[in-house]
Amino acid sequence: MNSLREEVELLFREGVRAATPQFLFIEFWNQNPELLKLLNQPNKKSYVFALGKAAYSMALSFQEFCPVDKGFIITKYGHLPLEIQSKGQMGVWKCREASHPIPDSNSELHSREVLSELTDLGEDHQLIVLLSGGGSSLFEIPEFGYHLEDLSKLNQDLLKQGLSIHEINAERKKYSAVKGGKLLKKLNSNLKVYTFVISDVLGDNPEVIASAPSYPGSEYFVIGNLSLSLSAIEKKAKSLGYEVKTISDSWDKSSEETAESMFGELITAKKNHQKQAILLGGELVCPVLGKGLGGRNQETALRMAILSESLERDRRWIFISCGTDGTDGPTDAAGGIIESESIDRMNAIGWDPRAELLNSNSYPILKESNSLLFTGATGTNVNDLLILLVAERDS
Repeated sequence: MNSLREEVELLFREGVRAATPQFLFIEFWNQNPELLKLLNQPNKKSYVFALGKAAYSMALSFQEFCPVDKGFIITKYGHLPLEIQSKGQMGVWKCREASHPIPDSNSELHSREVLSELTDLGEDHQLIVLLSGGGSSLFEIPEFGYHLEDLSKLNQDLLKQGLSIHEINAERKKYSAVKGGKLLKKLNSNLKVYTFVISDVLGDNPEVIASAPSYPGSEYFVIGNLSLSLSAIEKKAKSLGYEVKTISDSWDKSSEETAESMFGELITAKKNHQKQAILLGGELVCPVLGKGLGGRNQETALRMAILSESLERDRRWIFISCGTDGTDGPTDAAGGIIESESIDRMNAIGWDPRAELLNSNSYPILKESNSLLFTGATGTNVNDLLILLVAERDS
């Protein structure tokens, strides 16, 4: 019999699997065979630009179905295999890495490199853009009159305020020469462009995902999103005997409000004798209050631990809050895992959870109390998944 921790990790990984390009492209092409046939036309050379945290896996998966004459990948540091990082090349693909969530010199360097190739494409080409979350900082060329340092500072200020991605990307577009459809305006007007997207934006708004380098102006298809992942988790949880409640697939509240809501769900679930699974998906927001290390999911988990301190220990439960890309904030953890004993472990080690919360320092305390999940880069990104499991009441 699996432990609660094994089951909650299993469910999270099922949500991630349902968002992987390998799975999504198979489903998409099965539903769109005519489009697949069109992309395989022999009279057009295919140039593929893969951008975002899922760029590498999207490139590999797309290549299984469509010929690629030339390609360019820009992804986050650590999201390419080591041998490809060192070579910078994989067959027909140029492979580059840059900074996320704040653009750096490589963001601009590689963006200018791919732009020089894209501007050479003519009517005998078709451009395929493979887009995923993270593209806003990875693909960046400052608008005339601005410098990369200006954009980096802007990004830092916006992120610290705990704004939504809609608000952040609206500001990013103003100072960028390639966002908000500006990229396509620099290319041959007769170039046919297709964009395939794994969405990390609530509502899948094409004007927001990766700050819309190829929208409007291209044939645009969302092949994966958070809703599909939650559906996969729900199906798996039911197969494990859980009664399932899905709260939302478009949650956009703060880490504080999120933890309070999930704690309320925990109190309610404990009144039911059956195994309970409460699911929540969305994009948490988390203003940075101190100089510590952590992320929005880790802070949510730490808040959940603090709230549960006074809760009666009469029922086993576990809570996970993680980013589907495998990285939460500027850390190597996907997020946090909290159970009834977590707060005791923190106190026993000598941590003051409330003080660390005020310093935005969730990572160290969660790590020392065995309350982090490490997955490495998952090859996808559909935002945050939160799962609360409550075990069956002992007879």
